[in-house]
Amino acid sequence: MKRVQTLIACLAAAAASCAALALAAPLGAQAATVELAQRMAGGKMQPILVTESGLTLYEFTEDKKKHKDRCVEFMGCPSNWPPLTVAGTPTVGEGINPQFVGTQLLPDMEMQVTFKKKPLYSYFADTPGSTGYIGAFAFFGYWYAVSPKSKAVR
Repeated sequence: MKRVQTLIACLAAAAASCAALALAAPLGAQAATVELAQRMAGGKMQPILVTESGLTLYEFTEDKKKHKDRCVEFMGCPSNWPPLTVAGTPTVGEGINPQFVGTQLLPDMEMQVTFKKKPLYSYFADTPGSTGYIGAFAFFGYWYAVSPKSKAVR
């Protein structure tokens, strides 16, 4: 019985250590690349911005007034529409003007990637290649894909 209790205590300690390491690692401590992909959007194939893993990048219409992340102001928004964050300088894929890609500081001190000063986001339930969430209405605004000319793709 004592061995079982010791084993359970060790497993619990190991799980707690792993959880602490995961929480301690900065969420934005990764490279971020903005790429271009041809996707079906608005009833036709068109170029949109995506992550290096093929996730659609979105703009939030509520950000337009000041080109700042307004999603962070709404409870639950960042967990549904996580900002594209980066440690260091974001990179760009072929067909993207590197002068259009930048960063802005979020309240949690992470750096959010921007395109022509528009904050970029992904959607938590998206899969690579998906465009099904383009035009979604959530958190008092619309979520549109972004064209390489910085136009909203609806």
